[in-house]
Order: sequence, then structure tokens, then C-alpha cells
Amino acid sequence: MDLLRTVARPALAAPFVVDGIDALARPKRHAEKFEKVQPVLEKAGLPPVLHSDAELLTRFSGAVSVLAGLGLATGRAPRTCAAVLAALNVPLTLVNNPVWAVKGQDARKQALSGLMRSAAIGAGLALSAVDREGRPSLAWQRENRRRVETAIAAAEAQVRAQYEPAPSA
Repeated sequence: MDLLRTVARPALAAPFVVDGIDALARPKRHAEKFEKVQPVLEKAGLPPVLHSDAELLTRFSGAVSVLAGLGLATGRAPRTCAAVLAALNVPLTLVNNPVWAVKGQDARKQALSGLMRSAAIGAGLALSAVDREGRPSLAWQRENRRRVETAIAAAEAQVRAQYEPAPSA
């Protein structure tokens, strides 16, 4: 299973690293995608965003994407990095695949295909975020420690009762 993680994590992180580097180097292109869906997002309650703010937001999300992607790929805090990428994947998916905003059947099919592909990547990231690599959770460890300590205390009490002399009256 470690071989699978060694191959799967970098493969899952690669699109985020590449797209993040592109967003840092060329934020205008990414901001234009955002501006195409911004009217729909404003109708949904998102506050208006200026073009310069969109570029700054693009650069910020690009930096987060690169850092979390590299963390996941190298195995540094992989669960946290996967959770960050899964959360970042939601708005990126909506901006990059606006099924509701495209015209024409072919464009809609392409956007829907991209939406499903991004949803699958999000599901893989969610699985990576909860993958403990075979180790038990902290809650299980705490409960197990409590049970062991209770069992040890009961065994000690039983041994004391068996071997200590009864108090003389």
C-alpha cells in the first residue's frame, strides 16, 4: 500500500502544482475565467470583486495550490494538504467548468465532463485527507488507552486482594 501512496499522491497533486504555478505566473488568464462566472456568483450572494482583486485572489490561490500540492506530493502533512486542496478544488471547479454559463451542446458537454473530472479529483483528495496509513485515529487510541489502564488497575486490585494479608481485627 505504501507504493500506491508513493505514486498516487504526486499524481493527485500534480494538476494543482501546475495550475498554481500558472496562476502565479499568468494571473490575468485565471482572473478572466473568474470574471465570466462572477455575475452568477454575485446573484448567489458573493460580493463583487474588482479585476485587481481577482488577480490577487488568483495569485493567492495559486500559491496555496502549489504549497499544498507539493506537501501532498512529498508526503509532508499529506492529510492536511489534501484537505486544503479538496477545499480549494470546490471554487476552482465551479470557475473552470461553468456548466450553467456555457452556450451550445458541445460546450456544455465539455464543461460537464470537466465538472465530473474535478469532482472525481475532489473525491480522491477527500479520501487522502482521511487516510491514516493504517494507523488508528486519536479517538481510538485514547479509548484504547483508557480500557488498558482500567484493565491494569482491575488486575492490580485482584493481585493485591489475593496476596495481601487480610487486616487483623
